Amino acid sequence: MNTFIRQSIRFSTTAFLLASSTIAWGQGCILARQCASVFDTSSPYLKPHEWIFSSSLRWLDATRHYSGSTEQTQRDTLGTNVVNRQRLLDLSGNYQVTDADSVVLSIPILLRGSWSVPLPVATGNPRYTQRAAGIGDVVATVRHWVHDVNKFDKENYSLGLGLKLPTGNPHAMAPFPDLTGGNIISRPVDQSIQPGDGGWGFNTEFNAFKLIGKFNLFASGTYLINPKNVNGTPSILSVLNNGVLTPANEYRRYNSVPDQYLARVGFAFPFSYVKGSSFSLSGRIEGVPVKDLFGPSDGWRRPGYEVFIEPGFAIHRGNEMFSISTPVGLLRRREPDSMGNKGDATFADYLWLLGYSRKFGK
Repeated sequence: MNTFIRQSIRFSTTAFLLASSTIAWGQGCILARQCASVFDTSSPYLKPHEWIFSSSLRWLDATRHYSGSTEQTQRDTLGTNVVNRQRLLDLSGNYQVTDADSVVLSIPILLRGSWSVPLPVATGNPRYTQRAAGIGDVVATVRHWVHDVNKFDKENYSLGLGLKLPTGNPHAMAPFPDLTGGNIISRPVDQSIQPGDGGWGFNTEFNAFKLIGKFNLFASGTYLINPKNVNGTPSILSVLNNGVLTPANEYRRYNSVPDQYLARVGFAFPFSYVKGSSFSLSGRIEGVPVKDLFGPSDGWRRPGYEVFIEPGFAIHRGNEMFSISTPVGLLRRREPDSMGNKGDATFADYLWLLGYSRKFGK
């Protein structure tokens, strides 16, 4: 039982930033609440004291199990698969302090998260569902354009460093049975739908663009450093076994606070038939590493990654922008954990990312 869903990056293009608020894999793979951005065909620079309000919705269902890169088709055939659903809203503000520097505050809100499985895990048994919602982990980020924005109007790159605050609840609970399907009591929900991960973190970013004629080539990446080891919330393995674990599984008693990453490379071009609109096409990867950059990597985590092809469409109306993109999964892989134990995870076939942004100021 494992699911793969969550992750993200934010990058302002033409003063508009669209995020889909988190990296998230259905069953506890990712907890980084940030997002994927929308790119169009213009320069991404803002003037000092301008700012952008952005909202974005990430809509995801994950039902297909993978171990390594091999799909566990029997889980779907037998009806014993985990079903993980996430509806995540990200609200952010991007304020331009100087020509080169800006600050961004991102507030993710888990509108609805659910995780279900039949118990006992067998064909025909009743399916039980956990649900959770709430404010996620807030991220404050400072970004800096490396080259002089007054001289490099067609190409540049920025670096960002942010602080992730543990504002989300990592201990959300819901009525749920044990592996026998009985003893329904209030238990911690699966890691994947916990609103927060319980740790302070550091968000690192890279964003770049190059305008060539009517085309905007772009690349962006984010890596969330989570030094904390575990957060004290019993893992789904512990929950379903009423806290009874073998010595070999004792390291997985509590949820891990894992690092996470997301990267995108692609291009955007204007759609001449609709004024102020553009299409984009990019490759996207989001994932959770087997081991963190700093500190131990104990606890329950589902490391792995998913690679997507991501078409998108954006349209400007004055100081507003509306956008939609649909990353479609091409490659999915669930890695063994830090102790080499294999597992499976449920991955999404596709995501819906819907966004609205508005620029204020000069």
